[in-house]
Amino acid sequence: MNALKEGLIKKSNYLVMSEIELLEEAVDFADKAHLGQKRATGEPYITHPIAVCEILLEYNADITSLISALLHDVVEDTHVSITEIEQKFGKQVSNIVEGLTKVEKGKLKKEEYSAINTEKLLSASVKDIRVAVIKIADRLHNMRTLAVKRVEKKVPYANETLIFFSPLAERLGLYKLQKELEEIGFGYLNPPKFKNIKKLINNYSNIFVDIFNNCSKEIQKEGGSLIVDLEWSQIPLYKSYSLLQEEHDLSELFFIKVITSSKIDCYTALGVIHKLYKPLAHQMTDNIAIEVSPFLKQINTKVVINNIEVNFIIQSERDKNMNDAGVFGLLKKGLTEGEVKTLSRNLLGDSIHTVKSITKTPIEFEELISFELLQKELTVFTPKMDVVLLPEGSTIIDFAFSLNTQLAKRMSIARVNGKLQPVNTVVNNMDIVEILTNIKEMVNPDWLNHAKTSKALKEISELLRIE
Repeated sequence: MNALKEGLIKKSNYLVMSEIELLEEAVDFADKAHLGQKRATGEPYITHPIAVCEILLEYNADITSLISALLHDVVEDTHVSITEIEQKFGKQVSNIVEGLTKVEKGKLKKEEYSAINTEKLLSASVKDIRVAVIKIADRLHNMRTLAVKRVEKKVPYANETLIFFSPLAERLGLYKLQKELEEIGFGYLNPPKFKNIKKLINNYSNIFVDIFNNCSKEIQKEGGSLIVDLEWSQIPLYKSYSLLQEEHDLSELFFIKVITSSKIDCYTALGVIHKLYKPLAHQMTDNIAIEVSPFLKQINTKVVINNIEVNFIIQSERDKNMNDAGVFGLLKKGLTEGEVKTLSRNLLGDSIHTVKSITKTPIEFEELISFELLQKELTVFTPKMDVVLLPEGSTIIDFAFSLNTQLAKRMSIARVNGKLQPVNTVVNNMDIVEILTNIKEMVNPDWLNHAKTSKALKEISELLRIE
């Protein structure tokens, strides 16, 4: 235990002395609470919260996150109460631990028990995003030690990781954790396909390294001091498998990242790349000017090099650092409870609150929130190029109610990319949608059959006065 504690403190060298003392106190408190408990691996239970804390230390997490990680199972698995946590470590830590503590199962069925805990977790996360962050780190450590579980438990656990925890990690910009979650999860879910895809990608990476090395020399020569750094990477394995299933080319799974010193230089770097290599039409997206995520402020483009299509990502140093830090780039030291709540709501949106208001059971909540919060997100534009973000599968009805309820309730038809379309049409990424209206309200009960988002469903029901 002493060695584990010493290793933890050594990794926390970015903290001030008073915070390190608090961290030591939390380690001792958790160790005493879990005394005598063992994990399925046979190790003392305290090794798990320490491992979760170490995952967060890699992100230079704040002291509140670290203490909460160490105590995350204390109330659920020991005699310690939330009141004791609050008295010892303060209200913020006790609120996070409470959000991470599962309800008592009692006679609840497995599906209902899972749904209740999902609703509790997300409801707490929208107040303090650190609840979700610690749960993701907790899941990652459990995935790393999944081998000790019985075979019949491994596949459902891995599947839940891929459909819930991986997209949640992505939403919070925790891309390194997402990648590992997906790789371990896919390995358990389908070992033969995992092995084949990994071999296929590893073989292509040898080709891509040559492309990258040649490009690096040419771009640095042309761009000079403009280029701070170049690196290459690939899309996480499970996502790569999904793209290959959709018949995407292997080249689409790899990209070259060009780092510049400022946002303005990103546009100059784009010019350098397009000067050196032939750009492909309609493949450039500017998420610096049009922000879709605080963690993805970048320009994407695709060019042809020696008859191979190559993806480029262009970022400033500052935005790359945010990309690497994820949510911890926003969880600055000393944030008040109100500031944390605002940040949490900005990251998770209003979906959790809205879905809770229109669903009657935790299972209904879990089904709708999975679509709304964890589905791939589309960027849809108004004619003025304002951005509306929607889950994949959304319709023009969802777009209209997300944009403006007063406009939506008078909607008769729409133009999508200049062509007239009925309002139940499913929108696609990068569509430009113009809502055409009448003077009177046009709300139709049939819209409820085509609306997918909770905001649209709620607004339509209220406009129709449906109880």
